[in-house]
Amino acid sequence: MPIAIAALALAVQAPADDHRAEVERAVFELCPAAMDGTLSLADPAEVAAAGYTPTEPRQTPAGPYPRVTRGTGPDKIVISAGGEGGTRLCTIWFGGPDNGRLADRVRSRARSSGYLGGRASRLGDGTPMYNFWIEGSPRRSLIMLGVDAGGELDPNRATPGTTVILSLRQG
Repeated sequence: MPIAIAALALAVQAPADDHRAEVERAVFELCPAAMDGTLSLADPAEVAAAGYTPTEPRQTPAGPYPRVTRGTGPDKIVISAGGEGGTRLCTIWFGGPDNGRLADRVRSRARSSGYLGGRASRLGDGTPMYNFWIEGSPRRSLIMLGVDAGGELDPNRATPGTTVILSLRQG
């Protein structure tokens, strides 16, 4: 019986580890590639090669931004990127029952990747926010909100989620 319990625990842990690795890949590899132009979220072949599926563009005040998804339900990850002029933006949404641990891993990886800051603060409505940055040119920032901002994970109901906004500003 203990062997069966251990096997079940490993089976549950493996998908969680895969999802955690994919969230980190989205934040620290795919979004930077989308911002510097080495990955086009508007190119279905590039998106498919990265393991994502194109969806309807995200409508923003600056115009439509390509949007892609991976997974469904609690394992869903959404990425959208765009921008004009000297500023590029990329936003990642993720969540699920392991959301707190996923967000902790992203904050930890940001610090170990050279981002400064990361002190917890709150928006006016109480939403947790963490602000990280890398000095230099171009200036990079990572803002993490403890909410599924915009309802990207499930537009029909509130879900545990995190929104990470990366920006790359020239000059």
